[in-house]
Amino acid sequence: MRRSRASSASPTTAQASASAERSPLPRGGEPEPVALDEHEAQAGCDFADHGFGVYERWRPLPLGKLLVPPAHAIRADGGYDLLIHFHGAEPVRKLLAPKGMDLVIAGVDLGTRSSEYARALESGGWDALLQAIDREVGSATGSAGAHARRLVLSSWSAGSGAIGRIIERGNSHVDGLILLDSLYGSYMPGQTSLAQGQLAPYVALASAAARGAPVFYLTHTEIPTSGYASTKETATFLLRELGAAPIAVTASGDDAPSGAPGRGAEEAEAGGALRLTRMYDGGSLYVRGYAGAGPGEHCAQLRLLPAILAEHVLPALHR
Repeated sequence: MRRSRASSASPTTAQASASAERSPLPRGGEPEPVALDEHEAQAGCDFADHGFGVYERWRPLPLGKLLVPPAHAIRADGGYDLLIHFHGAEPVRKLLAPKGMDLVIAGVDLGTRSSEYARALESGGWDALLQAIDREVGSATGSAGAHARRLVLSSWSAGSGAIGRIIERGNSHVDGLILLDSLYGSYMPGQTSLAQGQLAPYVALASAAARGAPVFYLTHTEIPTSGYASTKETATFLLRELGAAPIAVTASGDDAPSGAPGRGAEEAEAGGALRLTRMYDGGSLYVRGYAGAGPGEHCAQLRLLPAILAEHVLPALHR
């Protein structure tokens, strides 16, 4: 594992402006039934729409909706590569559908609080979702034995509530995990630090990825949170649990390792909206930290998804 040659910058002191009632940033307490598309424009998530590409249309699922690629993307035995993304289905469709990556893509939107996502996958909800996807892919492509041979999970913002519930259960093999400004944590009572042993399933997956196991890609901004740990704090905590630290990146990039995987392409995919401030690469574990503490920078994290898939996840699935 590589350690930083310079200390990472201290957490930003800039405070995010008070969020409107329909802010996409995660909040505590009881959820309100707010759909992402209602506030995409006000939050800077109004990405250009280039259509559905090779996908015909969204297909409804009992939980979420599905994009099925042409039949040639399905193996003769019915196997297919599946991406399930939590929180931000329409932005992900706009970003991925025109790319033609031969992925079956499920998008799940359940509001702006992680608790909504966690509850939806309890009591058999996760198994039911996987079964419904198999049935829909089989119906769309005429494959009686349709089944996900590779499973990639991704989330943005509050969607991590679903990811946490899935990996805590540990009964689904995950071939890739992408968390886009989406990993939060709880503080110890009366303190502002995370307890040792917290985020244990993520630490275990990160440790396995550092040894070359399935890709784990984690990004964060510098958006502060109140009463719980921010994505920057959890990323720092996760690396510390592994005995690792990120490399600080200056504005000129002089402190970044030469040939760092994907750095230029990922920032290009983000449309120049994000500035990389720190990074860590070890095995199949990638951590990227970006400047910015507002909804625009938060939304821009979604733009990283196509390059992360193309440069890191899909090559790992097919090797």
